[in-house]
Amino acid sequence: MLTDWVLMRRLAHELQERLRGARVEDAGLLADGRIAILFRARGSPALLAVDLFASPPLVTLNGDLPAILDAPGFARALRRSLRGMVLGGVSARRDDRLLRLSFETRSRFGVSDRLECFLELVPRFGNAVLVKGERVVAARKEFAPSENPQRTLQAGGPYVLPPLPAAARQLGPAAAESDDSQALYVYRRDGRLLQAYVTPLEAFAGHEPVREPSLLDLFAELRAEQLAVAGQAQRQQRARAVMRRLDRREQKLRDELAALARKRERAASRDALREEGERIYGELHALDESQRESAKERAAKLFAEYKKLANSLPHIDARKREVDAALEAVEMLRWELDRARDEDIDEVEAAAAALLPGGAPVRPGGAPAKRKRALLEVRTERGSRIVVGRSPSENAELTFRLARPNDLWFHARGIPGAHVILTRDDRAEVPDEDLTTAAALAGYYSRGRSGATVAVDYTLRKYVRKRPNAPPGLVWYTKAKTLVTRPQPADSVS
Repeated sequence: MLTDWVLMRRLAHELQERLRGARVEDAGLLADGRIAILFRARGSPALLAVDLFASPPLVTLNGDLPAILDAPGFARALRRSLRGMVLGGVSARRDDRLLRLSFETRSRFGVSDRLECFLELVPRFGNAVLVKGERVVAARKEFAPSENPQRTLQAGGPYVLPPLPAAARQLGPAAAESDDSQALYVYRRDGRLLQAYVTPLEAFAGHEPVREPSLLDLFAELRAEQLAVAGQAQRQQRARAVMRRLDRREQKLRDELAALARKRERAASRDALREEGERIYGELHALDESQRESAKERAAKLFAEYKKLANSLPHIDARKREVDAALEAVEMLRWELDRARDEDIDEVEAAAAALLPGGAPVRPGGAPAKRKRALLEVRTERGSRIVVGRSPSENAELTFRLARPNDLWFHARGIPGAHVILTRDDRAEVPDEDLTTAAALAGYYSRGRSGATVAVDYTLRKYVRKRPNAPPGLVWYTKAKTLVTRPQPADSVS
């Protein structure tokens, strides 16, 4: 995009058509670093945002109104200079990637004023310069002669246009003489924007172009794609960090299990200590008077150690149960992370942090946050409603907020998996076919989905209990029956 001045000319034409005569209400920087100018155009707000440092630099115009920051330097100068002015025109410099926005105002005494904002849309070297007359008012990036011997750009100094590219692209007559009001030729692959131009492009001969009227709309589409890619990369990075945290937690828990096993083994052999103490007392009569006191002390220490080990067994067993439960939680969260959609990363990350020593406590009952999407549910031909949890908070919400006490609750046996609820409005007995369907869904939305069959437990919801201090969705249940079924996704059952 923005490969030559023909597209720059097209961009200038669109901006002028949409904004000419619009009044500036605010200007400055957005939180993401883009330059922003808020216009009031034909009674409606329009935000012009310029990302100088994107690849390629992007100019977008939309009705979204994020906050414009009151930042010092260029942003503040832009706000103070442009607020209240009217956009008089937009033009593009031939053979260059430079836009000129002309602003003007007239006081009540008829005194006019004029400012120009030059947008130098060059990849890696983008800049925005506010100019009055021939003098620089402010620039997004200033540089002195010591920094750039070829071109000085400082507030108060003269504004010199950037040098033209050494080799301008050779344009065909159709491109050079194109009508800026005609639709563009737009090329996409798998829904992703590849290129747009005023004439067909030989390099994309294998792709069928579509004709679309607005370059600004294409820039908005390209920015949305870039944000999606950047957001996905960021979420993947966060997911890897959570996975590393879970791995470290698992290793510490397994080390503790090994230490507990050693303690239990020593406690199990405590009878040897008692027997040794009894042997010492049994042989006291054979010892010299001078040796008896030390022998008694030795026997007393052995009996004390024996008693201590005996008393430690309940604590060792209790701690082992806690560690086993924490390992199960780690395993569950690792699976939740594997299946998490973008919007679920936050809650898995928070639950993983709560597992760490000193981490934030888990909310009682795993109270879910505000639901972000419709529930995944299946309505069977026999009148049953089956709902599947797709995240820790959805599992907790289904089981402890939406399900009634006598609704059926399903979960893959012994492995991480989704909570599945089967309910009927008529409260009639559930048909066997619907039991099988719910079990098939519970098997598919579990770690066992790749197996030929999965064992699935089911019980009444009232027999399912929350685990204290555990991540949302981790439960205990009793009075369960088991079905062995073939896993099936929601879109293949009825």
